[in-house]
Amino acid sequence: MSAMINRRTVLAGTAFTGLAALLAACGSSSSSTASSTNKLEAIKSAGKIRVGLEGTYRPFSFHDSNGALVGFEKEIIDLVAKDLGVTAEFTETPWDSLIAGVDADRYDIVINNVSATDERKQKYDFSVPYLYSEPKVAVKKDSSLQNVSEISGHSSAQSETSNFRKMVEAKGASIVVVSGFDEAIEQVLSGRAEMTANDSVSFAEYLKEHPDANLRLLSGDLGTGSNSSILLPKGQDALRNAIDESLKKHLGNGDIKAIYEKYVGEDLSPKN
Repeated sequence: MSAMINRRTVLAGTAFTGLAALLAACGSSSSSTASSTNKLEAIKSAGKIRVGLEGTYRPFSFHDSNGALVGFEKEIIDLVAKDLGVTAEFTETPWDSLIAGVDADRYDIVINNVSATDERKQKYDFSVPYLYSEPKVAVKKDSSLQNVSEISGHSSAQSETSNFRKMVEAKGASIVVVSGFDEAIEQVLSGRAEMTANDSVSFAEYLKEHPDANLRLLSGDLGTGSNSSILLPKGQDALRNAIDESLKKHLGNGDIKAIYEKYVGEDLSPKN
């Protein structure tokens, strides 16, 4: 009886091991197929490129008074899509889950003032830069804070995964987590946070739209300016090269400069 039990155990174990190996092979094959899919070919076959952005981040991407999606990042993607011979399909997603949409294949690329940090480069690929911007900190006009060097120990409203959060934390600020720029501004104006850090362009646009807002910018440097790029899945070289070619063309011929001047009155083209 003992020998029979051992034999059954061995046979069951062998069968289980074989099944596990088969399932692993299938999973590996599926994963390999997904990672090796040529997205550029798929995009051209579908006739559209799927794009993730916030859609509430003025002047990058937002809705005008008629409800239409506009913004300089939206127009830049329209140029890229035209060069690819397709149309752009936009999916609006909050920042903290935006990049994850690429992993879930909800869209092909993300354009949303994304910096190509070393941490992000480990998981994603990036186009050539299309934008240069500088970080700033905003407070209420009656705040005792005057300079970025004073923010240690004070609260800042920031998106959980943003570069700006890391910048203010590095200077000793505590974080009030918000979903995006608009909520961050509300937190500061309501007194639930003492400040918020973001892109200089975003603050300039907000103050232009709300000239009487109870906000001002601190003097001093929060950090060095950075370039922004289009984020895409790792290993999609053909798609990245096609996007790079398009961006270089429109940066070189002045199309992107004209888009920036239309929205913010200055050229935000990346610095070399």
